[in-house]
Amino acid sequence: MAVRLNVLILRPTGGGSSWHAHCDDLLGHVLGRPGIDVTLLERLPIAGEESTEMLALESIGGHAACLAWEAPQKVLEDLDRAGRPMTRRPHAGDPGAGHDGEPTAESGVNSSLSGNSAANSSHAESTNGDRPRGRMYFFDMRQNQNAAEVLDSLVSLLKTLQVPTFQIGGSTPILAAPASPSPANPAAAKTAASEPVPPEPAAPKPAAHSVDSSEADVNPAAPATSPNRSSATASERSTSDELDRLVDQLDELDI
Repeated sequence: MAVRLNVLILRPTGGGSSWHAHCDDLLGHVLGRPGIDVTLLERLPIAGEESTEMLALESIGGHAACLAWEAPQKVLEDLDRAGRPMTRRPHAGDPGAGHDGEPTAESGVNSSLSGNSAANSSHAESTNGDRPRGRMYFFDMRQNQNAAEVLDSLVSLLKTLQVPTFQIGGSTPILAAPASPSPANPAAAKTAASEPVPPEPAAPKPAAHSVDSSEADVNPAAPATSPNRSSATASERSTSDELDRLVDQLDELDI
């Protein structure tokens, strides 16, 4: 499944018409972009509240980019009250995230090395009810006045999230199929493949052997003898022999 980026835009409550115009310009840039799902909220709701804002907030996945005209600490507190606790994560548009006392994975590693891993880990992984902390990539729109640059940062963040990770240890190596050898002359190979192969010539039949009349006289062909004629000849010969014996017997009786 392709990774998508949830973008939460909190409409500014102050700042005059310039901030509202900036928000409208930003919406025109990010709406309809491939891989980006935009949610616009007038305000962040309170946990347990039945409102369209709560339904919209519940539809956001585990991580999201938040674009707001407020301080990131206030947005995190409002998300906690709304029942969607999140951890501010650093990115190209917010490289200083995690250096103002907010729990991050990096701070959890450093604190574990200093011997306070239990307290910091429980704080970083704290949940509101049964919901774990999500990841928030914050964009302070009070400092980002160019909507096109913000869009470029969102696209770069989406590409970063789409990069697959691989397990190094214990994984079975995948062998690539051997590539077929390419011919030395691709053009000649293509021409040879396109030309039809001519059929092989048939072997010549042996010429009929003419029999000379003299040769036919020297080596006359033996007459073919049918099995029926051979049987009749043998039967006649047996009858003749019997008659001869009968005549001999009669001659002996007369004497």
